[in-house]
Amino acid sequence: MKFFDTNILVYVADIRDPQKQRIAEDLVAAALGSDDVLISEQVLNEFSSIALSKLKISKDAIKEYLRFFRGMATVTFPDHAAERGLDVAERYQLQFYDSLLLATAEVNGCNEFISEDLNDGQIYCGMKVVNPFKAIAP
Repeated sequence: MKFFDTNILVYVADIRDPQKQRIAEDLVAAALGSDDVLISEQVLNEFSSIALSKLKISKDAIKEYLRFFRGMATVTFPDHAAERGLDVAERYQLQFYDSLLLATAEVNGCNEFISEDLNDGQIYCGMKVVNPFKAIAP
């Protein structure tokens, strides 16, 4: 089971980097309707914030993206997510919101965390980080 970090969804909407956009679009297209990939409400919330503030996308367009992304299996925070997130943040010296995503993925049985933001190949909470953009990194 895989878990998509927010940056995967952001690159779907970000026209400034066509290579990353294409990779992200392919990942999301493959995940739609699959039970092998999860996202969380936190990912959708973070996407909305970034789309508004950094990408300057209209609220109506963001709502369209959200409807599209909800074609993937979406999970909510597990019980005691904040406490587990704090433990993860302390153990790995990560920001709280990244740790909360890791805790959510862990509790939902994921073994891969798909992200550009964490160290490719590193194991967090029993999950391997996979950076799908590694091949095009400068």
